[in-house]
Order: sequence, then structure tokens, then C-alpha cells
Amino acid sequence: DSTNEYIRGDEDVAPEDGIYPAGLRSALVLVGAYERRSGCPVLGVINEPFFRRDPLTRRWHGRYHWGVCYGEQRLCSLRA
Repeated sequence: DSTNEYIRGDEDVAPEDGIYPAGLRSALVLVGAYERRSGCPVLGVINEPFFRRDPLTRRWHGRYHWGVCYGEQRLCSLRA
């Protein structure tokens, strides 16, 4: 769950193939819900609280992605 990455606060980790293997940028918050009767997923949210750091203010900016699936309806925040 990346708690250790958050506690250590490592900022100087280099990406490998565009993915940060450790450090603050690898910390994510994942939330999901499913229908109890069928076990099918209904919604999910991924929060990246340390997505980008402003070089001037040194403040972190986050981003999030979400998806909802209910019956035939499927919506998400990502563009296809």
C-alpha cells in the first residue's frame, strides 16, 4: 500500500521504463467496491497524491482516475 514509501519520503527515485518503482511517486491510494451477490466490480478509484512536484513552489500535485460499471453502463475518467 506504499505506506513505507510515504513515511520515508524518498523523492529522488528514478523511473524505470516510465514507472517509479519506489519513493513518493509510487504511493497510491486504491479504493474499490463490488456487488456482494455477484462479486462483480462496481467502482474503482486510484489516487496519486504525489504525481508531480512544482519546481518553483516545491508543492506536490496529485491526480486521480475513476471508473464505474453498473449493468451495461461503463464510465471512467480516462480517455480512450
